[in-house]
Amino acid sequence: MNLYERKKILAEARQLFNEKAYPDALQRCKILLDRDAPQVDVLALKALIHQQSGNLAEAGKSLEQALGLSPDHPGMLITAALINRNLENSDLALKQAMKAARAAPDDPKVVCQCASVIGSLGEQKAALQTLETLIRKHPDHSEAWHLVGKFQKELGNNDAAEFALCKCLALQPDHAGARSLR
Repeated sequence: MNLYERKKILAEARQLFNEKAYPDALQRCKILLDRDAPQVDVLALKALIHQQSGNLAEAGKSLEQALGLSPDHPGMLITAALINRNLENSDLALKQAMKAARAAPDDPKVVCQCASVIGSLGEQKAALQTLETLIRKHPDHSEAWHLVGKFQKELGNNDAAEFALCKCLALQPDHAGARSLR
């Protein structure tokens, strides 16, 4: 398959995904995977299609294949962590979320997503450690302060939680998550 054909079929698959025509989008992914060697973008799209269709086991398989080709891709690691958390595979989800945070330590959005997954697995202290470095580098990131407040509150550290939530609200007064925790 030439590059033009591949791009065309992949664009069709993405369009069908956006239109929620999941069976047709999967069929386009299958064509690409049957004709070419597995590629990260096709496997990631296949995983998203399965995830949106509610087939988390197949989504996890596709993401594992994609991660085999690109093991340090933060976005795929986070998605895999979320899927594994939903499949109640907590150890793998924790490992993937922590690896994603290490892969993109300077990306506040990625680190916050990772910390959120880590905290949702009952590992609030590990989530706080993940956020600590981010806050040192980006002290004006309101979502990081919100998550620190949330996890401190879950740990029963009310003074630390209040401090973090106040920092969040000072940076973003309309932050609904921080407001709801106060």
